Amino acid sequence: MKGIIIKVIALSMLLVSSLVYACGDNPNAMVQGPFKDSAFNNGVICFQSSPDKRDVDFYQSYSKSNGEYNRKVDTFNYADAPAEVLSVFFTPIAGERNVVVLLRWSVNYSTNGVLYPYHYEVKTYHPTDGTGYELYLDSDKDAALSGYQTKINGKVSNYALDNATKIKKYLHSKYGV
Repeated sequence: MKGIIIKVIALSMLLVSSLVYACGDNPNAMVQGPFKDSAFNNGVICFQSSPDKRDVDFYQSYSKSNGEYNRKVDTFNYADAPAEVLSVFFTPIAGERNVVVLLRWSVNYSTNGVLYPYHYEVKTYHPTDGTGYELYLDSDKDAALSGYQTKINGKVSNYALDNATKIKKYLHSKYGV
């Protein structure tokens, strides 16, 4: 009897661990997540390092009547340094729930006595007719969604949208809730 109970527990643990890592293509490369996503049936989003650790891939997993879907939504590419996913959250923008991602790259540029330690970018994604997320807002559509931390004569000035609270306030005031 003990042997059967142990086998059932071991099988349960295997099933649970496979469900936890249903998002993406490599459970050992998880950067952020998985996060439950109520916009899709059994929805989950996650962020994983690429095999060479230079890029970060944004994945989405969800169920439909004809099967399970696990798709790459976007890739945050290496740009002088690997991308860092600083914050991920859901918020309404213009009446639709979006995924918002705050990214940062260590760049360490210096010009005319100004040091630029980090470059930031905010990207938002909205759901499309039950088929997954697509890019909605980024710095190509709104220049304020990208910027630098600067350091001049020892004084640091942070990027204006460097945390979730500031990003939400900006997005809601400019695009509506």
